[in-house]
Amino acid sequence: MDTTRAAFLTRGARGGLALVAGGSVVALAQGVALGAPTADTDIAKLAATAELLAIDFYTRAIRSKKLSGAEAAYLVAARQNERDHYAALAGVLGTKAPKGLAFRFPAGAFASARSIGKLGEALETAFVGAYLGAVTALRSNELKGVAATIGANESRHLAILTNIGAGTIVSGPSFPKALTAAQATRAVTPFVAA
Repeated sequence: MDTTRAAFLTRGARGGLALVAGGSVVALAQGVALGAPTADTDIAKLAATAELLAIDFYTRAIRSKKLSGAEAAYLVAARQNERDHYAALAGVLGTKAPKGLAFRFPAGAFASARSIGKLGEALETAFVGAYLGAVTALRSNELKGVAATIGANESRHLAILTNIGAGTIVSGPSFPKALTAAQATRAVTPFVAA
């Protein structure tokens, strides 16, 4: 099974990653590899796909010009973070890294600062939960460290986008929840175009 345009971050029952794009969800049975020999490689490929989705989201948010000042500068910096995350994961995956994926978003998703914030909040909630789940699913301690540091950075994005979406300062949870594939999918699917 190859990672396709319809893939966004789905990981098996062990609580790893869930991928959704173009309104479709591709569920991966536990232990099924995407042309790769190990579960760690599967998780890294799925995480790289999620990073491509995040890059696309931030690129569209920047192009919308709906945010200005510090919020616009944040979008640029966050997109660079996502590019750095993808580069780190692609470095692990080599030629198996996903490339050239296209994503679609709901109509109006980039129509206002608040709609961008709400969509970003939904995506980053899924990303944070997925990286938390990946930390327990990965076998390699080195990759666990990478997942943990990326998840920490994604939580910063989540905080800022939550504030943008709410139009005010909002406190996050003391203990972000590690998401199962089903939970991450439910969090993201309403915001992904069919």
